[in-house]
Amino acid sequence: MTDGRDTLRAWLTLLGTSNAIKKSVDAQLRDRFGVSISRFDVMAALDRRDPDGLRAGELSRQLMVTVGNTTQVTAPLIRDGLVQRRISPQDARGVIFSLTAKGRTLFSEMAVEHKVWIHQAFAGLSTKDLADLRNLLDQLEPDTNMKRKSA
Repeated sequence: MTDGRDTLRAWLTLLGTSNAIKKSVDAQLRDRFGVSISRFDVMAALDRRDPDGLRAGELSRQLMVTVGNTTQVTAPLIRDGLVQRRISPQDARGVIFSLTAKGRTLFSEMAVEHKVWIHQAFAGLSTKDLADLRNLLDQLEPDTNMKRKSA
């Protein structure tokens, strides 16, 4: 058993590294495409779906943000003709977001470069290091561990 400093150091290292990579990717997306990482994430979630798109609530769940945040991030994408917002044919109260043809084209270009930037961020790690990192992170299971500790 440790005094907790090791876990706090690990947490701070993980958080700092994650934030640094995210900040770098965000800067590159903005410089190259004029799109923030938040908007890229919306487009990525929509790209993973069929052309019918995602209901606003499902998009918010996938992004792990509020519906209000989703609305705020999608507004400029809609304005720029990259995302379409329409009323659900099954439920007039529901909203569905989908990529436009222009959005799909831009996302395809961004995804290629995004993959390169992520590869560069992890270039110092071997294939074994990457597998070990994934396995270690998989072992954290934060929701399960926190529920066990608080019960």
